[in-house]
Amino acid sequence: MLSKTQIELLNKQKQIELLKKREERYMFYGIYEEYLQAKKVVQVIDYTKLNPYQHFLFKRVLHGLNMYSKDQVKKMHRDKKRRIIRVWKRGQAVLNKWKQIISNKKINYYLYKTFGENAKAFLEIPETDYLPDYKSKASLKDLGIRYEDVILMFIQEKLLPRNFFELKNEYKKGIK
Repeated sequence: MLSKTQIELLNKQKQIELLKKREERYMFYGIYEEYLQAKKVVQVIDYTKLNPYQHFLFKRVLHGLNMYSKDQVKKMHRDKKRRIIRVWKRGQAVLNKWKQIISNKKINYYLYKTFGENAKAFLEIPETDYLPDYKSKASLKDLGIRYEDVILMFIQEKLLPRNFFELKNEYKKGIK
């Protein structure tokens, strides 16, 4: 049997290990700086704990006009539609570039682990290279990206406000 102090020690070690893995993940994805900024406000970033206003802003960047009903889109001013579409397209371009970079990193890691130094010619291709014309069909799930990661990336790219985690519930149903 383990004593209470031993159980507490094991739990602390698990939490420390989880924190290290999370920080390594964020460094790998290139969003570590945003994570540090968000960590000052929110201890753990959790998509399910966003308030309705934060959820609305995130979904609007991620899905654009598709998050509105047809009637709501019809009633919207054309300038607002254009602004939403422009932000949505930029968000999709950011996600596409990010997915290509992560794919490159994973492929380089796989080639290095499989072939070792023999794969050096393949690995000379920078991980940050991407093709703007190519649309990555890899899903976020396949790449191990969660919505929390996407939120941090959108904050980094200024698609969401820097104080996103501090926003209060100001969401009002309907369109202004």
